[in-house]
Amino acid sequence: MAEDPKDTPELLPLRERLAAVVQTARAHAQDVDAEGRFPAEAVAALKRHRLLAPEPAPGGGLWTAPQIVAVAHALGQACASTGMIWAMHQGQIQAVARQPKTATAVQDFLDTAWETQPLVASLMSEVGAASPRESRAHCREDPDGDGAVTIDKNVSVSSYLQQADAGLLVARRSAEDAVTEQAVVLVLRKELTIAQWRDWQALGMRGTGSGGGRVRARTHRDRILEESFSEVSARVIMPLSNLGWAACWLGIAESAFVVAQDAFRRQQGRTAPDVLTAKTMRLGRASDTIDELTEQIHFLAEQYEQARGEASDALVRRSNALRLTAAARANDSVLDSFQVIGVDAYREPSASKWSLSRQIRDVLSARVMISEDRIRLGSGQLAQLPRTSGLQDALG
Repeated sequence: MAEDPKDTPELLPLRERLAAVVQTARAHAQDVDAEGRFPAEAVAALKRHRLLAPEPAPGGGLWTAPQIVAVAHALGQACASTGMIWAMHQGQIQAVARQPKTATAVQDFLDTAWETQPLVASLMSEVGAASPRESRAHCREDPDGDGAVTIDKNVSVSSYLQQADAGLLVARRSAEDAVTEQAVVLVLRKELTIAQWRDWQALGMRGTGSGGGRVRARTHRDRILEESFSEVSARVIMPLSNLGWAACWLGIAESAFVVAQDAFRRQQGRTAPDVLTAKTMRLGRASDTIDELTEQIHFLAEQYEQARGEASDALVRRSNALRLTAAARANDSVLDSFQVIGVDAYREPSASKWSLSRQIRDVLSARVMISEDRIRLGSGQLAQLPRTSGLQDALG
């Protein structure tokens, strides 16, 4: 019997495709965390249900910022490692898909992405560099010519690189360029050689595989993106990554809250009145925090869409502020849920159905994923530029 086209993953509504992936991610989340392994089943489901690459359509079929937020949030509730991988990947693939102009080699990658659903990693950070905007790595021309280049880089952190199909590597176009003149190079995984890899052995987000090591890329100049790293980072990578990360952390907070709700209902009849009052207040505060963060994330996602990809300095500042706020507030909400449950939340899942050990460890990563001081410094530099108040818009 012929397969009904409506039953194929790519033709199902986005909500249904996402629900199928969430079910898979949730089923393996505990094992991914316990073994500290890549969430292979969930990522395979993301590929199968066409949730990694932009859909071919008039205008490019790009993921919108609200869609990125919705998917990262749902995945974060089910498996934080999967949600974070998806959010980081979107920051990379959107940087390629949203280029104002693309070389043939880059366009070929995009043209096949819907079928291949490539997972794209980031090779931006560098050992010894003050920030991704300053890199010693540079393109070296191949003696044989034809535009072939080799890039050597000591990457400090690169999540899921071992399992990725491609990566965006930040490096100078030549040794003569200043360390602040960074380009972005699309590199296929088969073009990368990885050595001296440092495994990811961390407290939380154990499935992201965020190790580091020395990489050598042998690729072609045609894969250098049109925009500089500074341009594409401000316009695409940072705003969308900040939104995706914030949504993922919000998902972790909601996951913890649902467990706390269940524990609270079951504990009511056997809890002293004064303790029950304190728990009620904490449960309410955890819920309020989730509501506040939800509104802030949704608002910024809509603002990004209204800007039509032309992110202003103000929008970059707001995305940085959201990233900092979400990192702190998601932590607060999880800890409130933790206090509602009590000691049972402190036990591992094998010992307690109300365990929050995974959520607590995963949400802590939000505070150290990117240095808060570095983000505040970047926002402070942008804050030196002239600004206007949006409140005056109501005056006409």
